[in-house]
Amino acid sequence: GGVVSLLEEVEVESAAWRPAGGEGGGSFDVSFDDGSSERFDYVWLATGGEMDLSLVPLFAQLLAQVPIQTHGGLPALQQDLSWAAHCPLHVMGAFAQLELGADALNLAGCRAGSVRIARSLRPFLRTPHLSKAGRTASATATADAPSR
Repeated sequence: GGVVSLLEEVEVESAAWRPAGGEGGGSFDVSFDDGSSERFDYVWLATGGEMDLSLVPLFAQLLAQVPIQTHGGLPALQQDLSWAAHCPLHVMGAFAQLELGADALNLAGCRAGSVRIARSLRPFLRTPHLSKAGRTASATATADAPSR
């Protein structure tokens, strides 16, 4: 298991990839505009104006370490928006355009992308997916269960 951190209303000031000893793995050291910093195994929802991976140092380094196809500076991501099948880094925003289309740059694309990523992360979070019917059934089952 692990911990998922959600950071809101902060901007990334810098990020550096720190490879683990041995083969594969590592983490990102990320500094924020509020002065805080964190180390993450996985990161992503970021936006920006650069449309070429080679112009963004984090992506250029990642592309050198985990090569994938690119088209016009954009990454050819997996359907779940991960960088590669063996690299669980998920990308949203402008760099997800090849998978999400023109909506990648707006709220509709953010929502569509977050659904794809959430589906791929759900097995690791061990949180069951609850549909509206599931919530109703769960609430009914809880109400009918004997108290302890």
